[in-house]
Amino acid sequence: MRQMRNFHYVLQAQVAGGGDEHPVMKGELTLGRRAENDVILDDAKVSGNHAKLIFAPDALLVVDLGSRNGTLLNGRRLPPQMPTPLRMGDAITAGPFTLSVRAATADAPAPPPVSQQIRISASVQPGIAVQHEHRLAKHPLDQAALTIGRAADNAVVIPDSRISGHHARIERIGADVRIVDLGSSNGLFYQGRRVTSQTLQDGDVVYLGQSVHVQFRAHVGFLPAKAPPKKRQATQPAPPPTQALDLRGRDVIKIGRAKDNDIVLDHPQVSRYHAMLERMGGRYRLTDLKSANGVFLNGERVEKETWPSEGDEIRVGPYRLAFAQDGIQQLTERGLRLDVFGLQKWVRPDLNLLQEIYLSIYPQEFVALVGLSGAGKSTLMDAVNGFRPATHGVVLVNGDNLYDNFDMYRNDMGYVPQRDIVHKELTIYDALDYAAQLRMPADTSAEERHRRVMEVIDELDLTARKDVPVHQLSGGQQKRVSIGVELLTKPRLFFLDEPTSGLDPGTEYKMMRLLRNLADQGRTIMLITHATKNVMLCDKVIIVIFGGYLAYYGPPEEALTYFDKYRTEEERRIKDIEFDDVYTILEDPERGGTEFWAEEYKRSRQYKENVVDRLHEIRQPPPEETGALHAVQSAKPGASAKRISALRQWAILTARSFKIVIQDKKALAMMVLMPIVLGMMDLTWGLDLFDPVDGNPSRAVMMLFVAAIVTMLAGSLSSVYEIVKEIEIYKRERAINLKILPYVMSKVTVGVMLSLYQAAVLLFFKVLLVMRPGVIPAGDAAYIPFYITLFAGALAGYLIGLAISASVPKPEQAMLVLIIVVVAQLIFSGALLPLKETPGHQIVSPLMSNRWVVDGLINLTGLGDLLVEDDCWDERDKDRADGRAGWNDILNESNEDKLARDCTCMGSNIFDRCDTFPGILDPNFYTDEARVALHNPEPTQMPSPTPLPSPTPLPTPTSLPTPNPEEGDPPTTPQECCPLLEECQEEGQQQCSDYVDDLEAQQKEYADEREKQMEDYQDRRQAQMEEYQDTLTSDDGWAGAKQTWAENRQKAISSAEGVLKNMFESYDYAFHGKIYSRWAWIAGISLGLLGLIMFFQKRKDVV
Repeated sequence: MRQMRNFHYVLQAQVAGGGDEHPVMKGELTLGRRAENDVILDDAKVSGNHAKLIFAPDALLVVDLGSRNGTLLNGRRLPPQMPTPLRMGDAITAGPFTLSVRAATADAPAPPPVSQQIRISASVQPGIAVQHEHRLAKHPLDQAALTIGRAADNAVVIPDSRISGHHARIERIGADVRIVDLGSSNGLFYQGRRVTSQTLQDGDVVYLGQSVHVQFRAHVGFLPAKAPPKKRQATQPAPPPTQALDLRGRDVIKIGRAKDNDIVLDHPQVSRYHAMLERMGGRYRLTDLKSANGVFLNGERVEKETWPSEGDEIRVGPYRLAFAQDGIQQLTERGLRLDVFGLQKWVRPDLNLLQEIYLSIYPQEFVALVGLSGAGKSTLMDAVNGFRPATHGVVLVNGDNLYDNFDMYRNDMGYVPQRDIVHKELTIYDALDYAAQLRMPADTSAEERHRRVMEVIDELDLTARKDVPVHQLSGGQQKRVSIGVELLTKPRLFFLDEPTSGLDPGTEYKMMRLLRNLADQGRTIMLITHATKNVMLCDKVIIVIFGGYLAYYGPPEEALTYFDKYRTEEERRIKDIEFDDVYTILEDPERGGTEFWAEEYKRSRQYKENVVDRLHEIRQPPPEETGALHAVQSAKPGASAKRISALRQWAILTARSFKIVIQDKKALAMMVLMPIVLGMMDLTWGLDLFDPVDGNPSRAVMMLFVAAIVTMLAGSLSSVYEIVKEIEIYKRERAINLKILPYVMSKVTVGVMLSLYQAAVLLFFKVLLVMRPGVIPAGDAAYIPFYITLFAGALAGYLIGLAISASVPKPEQAMLVLIIVVVAQLIFSGALLPLKETPGHQIVSPLMSNRWVVDGLINLTGLGDLLVEDDCWDERDKDRADGRAGWNDILNESNEDKLARDCTCMGSNIFDRCDTFPGILDPNFYTDEARVALHNPEPTQMPSPTPLPSPTPLPTPTSLPTPNPEEGDPPTTPQECCPLLEECQEEGQQQCSDYVDDLEAQQKEYADEREKQMEDYQDRRQAQMEEYQDTLTSDDGWAGAKQTWAENRQKAISSAEGVLKNMFESYDYAFHGKIYSRWAWIAGISLGLLGLIMFFQKRKDVV
């Protein structure tokens, strides 16, 4: 190939509304996207080796090199591999680039060359062109600021004595570009006048003194090509130094971001005053000045101080400093290189997810990781980035074992999971600003943070929408904000998990284009993607297949050629191979299994060039480090505690949480209105729940139970999604520097404020609608502890919601768990069913916060104070025990016995000394008659009637005359004597018989008359007694009055005692003790929930 000494031709390029030209310095120019081309055309639509221009002595020729999208000459597609004549001014189109060739003349000479190998980007890339002594140098403005001067640590070094050591700085602030004089001797001149600063427009020229002029270009055009990575031998030579400091004569050297340090390292990962070297006799002491991200000496984090030796390497943020006794020298790295040796991931003895993967990724390479679902893409990426280390094998970052030095590279890695890692309620600016506060050193000023946030927003092309809430952005814009969060600290390694998932083709291309630009700015990027339409934008593509086998690693355009040979002739005739066809080939078992594809690749040229040759450039890991010898490696994230202020993190996170609440109008409205709506439900209870006459103690307890449940629900519903909805955000922030305690406490702080509000609203409605002053037995002094109890219940509910939110992996599972917890709270709170009747209440109930809230509210109302003060109820078993009567035994005693025991809330004393108990004077049993009976003595019995006078005795009957024998004639003869005697005897006998008969008749008549007299007397006596008994037993009589008196009295006493018995038997545990014990239980449960939340959050740690 002939080298041209004179510039006869000029290559012109037009792209993205801008143009540039460069002298043709060779007889042939190759055009394409790959780094070995003479003119690198940076766009995915340009093939790796796209076309070639031939400048022969007698002709100009253009050749399409078999490009995928073709080369057009004046709008006509060229046949591949066929030279075609080219005339001056002809338009050559390659992707978005339009090229032409003109002759260099005296009137239009060739411009100064910027480099023999040049590149140009299809995207608008601002930059500066610096001309000094007929030499032209171009520099892209791909950073927030760059300095120009004579000193070696400037981004643009001009070796001229007329230029100050640090002459000027060019800054990008949003869409504006400004040049600032840094106190130079010879100043800055714009349009003939000296300026200290000047905002630049496209084409503006500023002179540095009189010898150098700097032109700002909105599209910088041709730039020197990035030098391809040079092959390194067993030991890697250090990159060129950018800063050096002679230690001789210096006792103290300060290192940090602030301008007054001896070594200034302007980077978001560096603290203002990061580290200090002090001479101590013949040695130097290295001290970490409580930096945010630490100081590392030879890969080990410095704890407070250490003593470096000759040749040691000090790392501060992304910077490496070589230490020697006579000086310290900053070493630059062009980026981070990844080398992977034999990764395996054994999850059980018979299952390995990665099959000895070997890879090598150069700095600034953009690598796509593709494969079918379940092939192991995420497993491989997380093994490479150290988030979930492989069980065997080694990952090297610039030669350092990543797993052993993870803490050193933690902040140099950006990771964007598939789900966005920003709170969508916040605006773009707020989301990035809060992320910057958490990630950047604590000593970063608000102005510095604002400037960095605006730089990132500008880099993402979202300046016009910076004040728009993230949820109002398109899917692609939301993903860009997630990327922006990671860009804040300028990481040099970037990992993304399907960032184009769910995006339309146009947005997908823009996203890949953005990532391509990020790689070009010095980052090494690996992304997982299922979309292969824009994979040509990548430098390399990794294809993994089922079982964790590596099927291909190399340039994407070569992947098509590589797999095309496995297609049939018919498939080739139908259409050209596309990346989607690669999936079809790899899935077809007839073409080969997983091990076949892995072995085929290992025999390929791509494996040799992209894996074997690259890995030979660096030192091989010792045998004991490699997976081949089964040594298990594990990352040690957090091996050294970060010096991050937990209080500061809490303040930032709390402010962010309140900002999110305020920004989310619907959620805010729900939080504000929910306790109001729930409080208004107290209208259903009425004002007389605690009234002795119209009150109802059971309903009063139910009202208190509902109040406790409402406070718990109000709290838990406010927090049940609070953690699980931002699980990806938490994991990423945790992987950087987030401590668990400030994160959890920031949520608790919001819960405290919310609980204070909810308790106040609920108590307001309780006082207004149920418990007006003077109503509850305990008095108005109970309102303050009542509020504290409601607050404690609401906060405990909030913590229950947080614990559930922390325990579940997905939001949709949170509500199901909450329902289970609420049911348990309902059952074991003792309001729906007495605790004594609930199985297992002794073990479970004390763990239920709602039980103690209900307990406390009942206790505070003073509902059972009278019962507790009555010795007949208090401190007694229900039934007789140890010879002491139980309260149920006393209830069965007579009223007189109860009065004798001086029972204040038993027997008739209830209505005199226990008459303030709710519902105790219920008119259903405490009627007017009962009131009279209870307050009047037993009715007096009527006196017995006066006995009737005994009947007057009948006169004794007159005695009958004694019979006398009749006188007859005396017998004349003896013979007459016997008959006469017999006749006399018979006559005497008859006379005696008649006398007896008359006497008996007289006696009988007398007896009959006497009997009749007595019967009359008895009849009158019986009538008198019957009349007395009738009077006694009538309803209006004494017996009726006594019975009514007794019935009314007993009904009132029994019913009242039944009310008290039911309440005491069900809730005696709530009537006893002080409220402080209930608060202690709630506090203990809340602390337990807090510990549980911490435990669940700790389990989420991925590193």
